[in-house]
Amino acid sequence: MPEFSLPAISAIVPCWNAAATLQRAADSILRDAPGNLELILVDDGSTDETPALCDKLAAQDRRVKVLHRKNGGASAARNAGLDAAAGEWILFVDADDCLLPGLWQALPPAFAARPQLILFGMERQSGPAPCPLAPGFYPTPADLGDAMDTLLFESGYLAAPYPKLFSAGTLRRTGLRFDERLKINEDVLFNTVFLQNTISIFCVSGVYYYQYDGQSGSLSRRLRDDLLDAETVTAPALEAMLRRWGYDPAPYLAKSRLRACLNQYGLLTGCRGDLSFARRRDLFARILAQPAARAALRARLRQDAHPLLAVPYRIGVALGAPGWLAAYTLLKQRFL
Repeated sequence: MPEFSLPAISAIVPCWNAAATLQRAADSILRDAPGNLELILVDDGSTDETPALCDKLAAQDRRVKVLHRKNGGASAARNAGLDAAAGEWILFVDADDCLLPGLWQALPPAFAARPQLILFGMERQSGPAPCPLAPGFYPTPADLGDAMDTLLFESGYLAAPYPKLFSAGTLRRTGLRFDERLKINEDVLFNTVFLQNTISIFCVSGVYYYQYDGQSGSLSRRLRDDLLDAETVTAPALEAMLRRWGYDPAPYLAKSRLRACLNQYGLLTGCRGDLSFARRRDLFARILAQPAARAALRARLRQDAHPLLAVPYRIGVALGAPGWLAAYTLLKQRFL
C-alpha cells in the first residue's frame, strides 16, 4: 500500500448478482489506495456467487467490510453502506463499473480546498463523457453558472451517484439518504438535496471513473413505466435547490419534464415488455399532454430512419391519440 496520507474515505459498492464484475470493481478501488480506505461491499441478497466473493475479498484485505442483507434494491443497499460508513468522505462505485488509475494521487489538492463535494471525470463504454466543469474550486453551486444545465442533464455528473465524493459530515448533518421508494431517479433526488445543502465544490482534473453503460440492465434496453412518476417526485427538490442558489428554475424544470417524456416515449415504442394497453395509453396521454414533448416528437418523427414504420406514430402524435399509440406498440411488439 502507498505511504501517502488522505482523509478516511468509505467506498460503498452495492452488489446484486455481481460475481462476474465485482472482482474488477474491487481491485480498481483498492489499487494504490491508502491504508485508511474503507471498502464496504453491500451484498443485496444475491443468488449467485457474489456473497462468497465478498467474503473472500474481505479475508484478503483488511480494508474490505461486507454487509449481507435481504434484497431491497440499490437505494437500500447504498443506505446500508452509509449507515455503516466511518469515513470522512463517501464514494459510490457500482459493482459493474470501476475506477481508473490515479484518483487517489489526484485528490490532495481537492481535500486541501476543504469543499463539501468533489467531482472528477468519467468515461463511458458508450463513448466519452467529458466533465463540463473546469478544474478548480467553486465557493457555492451558484458559481457553476451555465455549467449547471449540462451537469444536471446532458453529462449526468450531478445526476448519478458517481463520479464524486460526498462530505460525510454533510450527509450526517442532514440525515440524507436515498429514497427507497424510487426505482429510478433516486440518485437524482439524492444529489439534488445534497446540492441544496452544499456550500463548496471542487472539480479535479482527470478521468477516474469508467461506467459500463452498455449492459443489458441499462435504461435504454428495458421497458419500464415509472420515468414520469419519478420526475414528478424529483421536480420539487430540483426547484428548491435552484431557487436557493439563485437560478431561475423554470427552464430547468421544463427540460427535466421534456427529457422524462421523451425517454418514456422511447421506451414505450422501442422496448418489448409486459405493459397493459391501459397503462400504455395512460403514459402516452401524459406525454402528449405536454406541448413541448409533442413538438419534439413531431420533429423527431419527420427525420425517422424508417419512415413507413413511423407513419402510425406520426398519426398518433399529430392527432394526440394515446389509445392509437398504445395499440400500435402492442401490435408491433407481437408481429414485428
